[in-house]
Amino acid sequence: MIKTLMFALAMTLSLTGCTTATTAPKVNYSYGIATTGDFSFLPNQAVSTYAWKKGPVVARVSSELDGDRYLAVIRSLIDNEMAQKGYIKIDASQSPSMLMDFGIATESKMNDQEIFKSTQISTGIQVAAAPGEKGEKGTIYVAAFAPNSDFPRWRVLAQGPTEQRVDDPQEHEEMQRIISLMLNTVPVKQ
Repeated sequence: MIKTLMFALAMTLSLTGCTTATTAPKVNYSYGIATTGDFSFLPNQAVSTYAWKKGPVVARVSSELDGDRYLAVIRSLIDNEMAQKGYIKIDASQSPSMLMDFGIATESKMNDQEIFKSTQISTGIQVAAAPGEKGEKGTIYVAAFAPNSDFPRWRVLAQGPTEQRVDDPQEHEEMQRIISLMLNTVPVKQ
């Protein structure tokens, strides 16, 4: 995260002299993203496939959030990002190059210690809603597995403020940006 912040600061300083009318979207530094592992298990071929790991997706969220709706939106955003990177989604029975899994949680239903115990990864950030605002810390976890492995070979965890606005275009755009950042280290296969 420090490297990302330093890079953003360097880019901001280097662009100070530019004379353009467009402005970059405001960076939200209230999110934390931690990544571990690698994709050395992927075959060295131009086309790679993935499938969703069988079993239920974990959604431990407060009753104020529509967990199923969030799961559907996040799965769709992950699928779109994987397609942009050149991966083809297939059924798990068709021998994919890797299996993917993900889960979501809110702090009221799964605290940081429980998340770490389950994922062995932590961002270490603290999130609190501003006075008068609703919301709490939300977590998205994504993992990639070698086809015949029960242990993830690559994992990423993002945490930040969340609200009950999954269908709000601005919230959707922010979630898309976060998923893109989370999957940044997934190798491009195009």
